Amino acid sequence: MSDIEGGTLFIGITENPPWVIATAAGPKGVDIGLLSQFANSLDASIEWHWGSENELLKALNHQLDIVAGGFTHNTRLTQLAATTRPYFTSHHVIGIAPHHPSAHAAGDAALEGQDIAVARLNSVTQSIRALGATPVITERVHDAPGWVAGPQWWLEAHGFRPTAHRLTSEHHVMALPKGENALMLALQRHLNAQSSLYEQLKRVEAAE
Repeated sequence: MSDIEGGTLFIGITENPPWVIATAAGPKGVDIGLLSQFANSLDASIEWHWGSENELLKALNHQLDIVAGGFTHNTRLTQLAATTRPYFTSHHVIGIAPHHPSAHAAGDAALEGQDIAVARLNSVTQSIRALGATPVITERVHDAPGWVAGPQWWLEAHGFRPTAHRLTSEHHVMALPKGENALMLALQRHLNAQSSLYEQLKRVEAAE
């Protein structure tokens, strides 16, 4: 930590809106805000490094201090890096478009036989089928006219009404080199102090 306080944090990032967003003015997003605030607390500057998740995790061993991008806790990630404790949990649920006939009358009713719009990359296909519904891959999920599955903050950001049908939960973490205990403790304290990430996610997602 002594070489970082007042020095430079080398942080790897991969694009994953609304957590990390590439813009002409530089990286933006929820994780970028969290890490910028953390660097300020250490009186440190940041050198951002873009790359794929695989490239960045490999570079953790000798080039990077932190890697971020809305990562979710999984076995593979913990094999390659040390991870923070979850700083946010995304609950994936089924939502319904506000103008749909069932939006107010039966929004929480059984979904037997219903088509549920989902993004191509998702973690809820099996959970949807377990409810007797049919997952339908949709390129523009936010324009779906009826039932849709996604993180609750995402649904609210796009005007869908979340229902009581919970599908799965994802726990978001950041990655550090194994053995970096002092930096890990400092970053974890910073992440633990955050209290408005849900609203930040909705705000950033709605602006995209």
